[in-house]
Amino acid sequence: MELRHLRYFIAVAEELHFGRAARRLSLAQPPLSQQIRALETELGLKLFHRTSRRVELTTEGRAFLERARLVMLHAEKAADFGRAAAKGEAGRIAIGFVTSAVYNLVPVILREFHQVRPQVEVRCFEMVPEEQLVALRQHKLDVGFLRSTVREDGFHTVQLSRESLWVALPEELARQQADPVRLADLAETPFIMLPRSVAPLYYDLVVTACQRAGFSPRFHHEAGEWQTALALVAAGLGVMIVPESLRHWRRPGVTYAEFKPKSGSLALELIWREGGPQPLVEAFVETARAVATRAAAASAG
Repeated sequence: MELRHLRYFIAVAEELHFGRAARRLSLAQPPLSQQIRALETELGLKLFHRTSRRVELTTEGRAFLERARLVMLHAEKAADFGRAAAKGEAGRIAIGFVTSAVYNLVPVILREFHQVRPQVEVRCFEMVPEEQLVALRQHKLDVGFLRSTVREDGFHTVQLSRESLWVALPEELARQQADPVRLADLAETPFIMLPRSVAPLYYDLVVTACQRAGFSPRFHHEAGEWQTALALVAAGLGVMIVPESLRHWRRPGVTYAEFKPKSGSLALELIWREGGPQPLVEAFVETARAVATRAAAASAG
């Protein structure tokens, strides 16, 4: 059975006249009659009572009409969905992100993308950089937000932002520090850090910044995620160097301060696989670029 057979049947059932149904379908009447008989034979059902004067639906014909209309409706919706997906307006997109990215542009990008393309199902996964790369290669992710720069065949990347490093201090220690804070002044202070396996670029950046300031940082505590690390700062166990955007996450007992002079910066990059066409990915990248451009202009202004 083909969809055209259902379309022929529905036309006859609604017109209850083979001639009118044939004109509606732009067909000759004899082929239409043959198609309806073939459908009845295939189904093993008699769909119409035919006389020389009238055509009527049988009981089974009325039942079949209800289902035929549902099938045609679903087929039309499927076709519409397919056309929307081809334009990047429907479907599903899987997005990976490192934890610190949620304090930067990512929530704005996701909100704007959803507003413009509400039919798209967005699935987000918090992953460390290496996990994202593996998932991208395996087509389990479509795009990823990273703090590291990837130079690998098979991927496109775009830098969305670059932000300065700040320091998160316990409130009591913050009151004792000079204003502005110099990184060198923290040489004897315990540092709280994320493991290098979780944030390799960030880890190396912090170590390099401290060495340029004339000391090697003393990592007294490690935490697997930013929130836990900042809880240790609030407990007075040490200080933590953080991306500037993290200062928007307010936590009692923690004060954020800017370094003078600046002590390095951290980029946020969007990554996706090469190849195409990828209408949903392309639409997401376009949204991310637009949001990042506006944010940069607002910051400069």
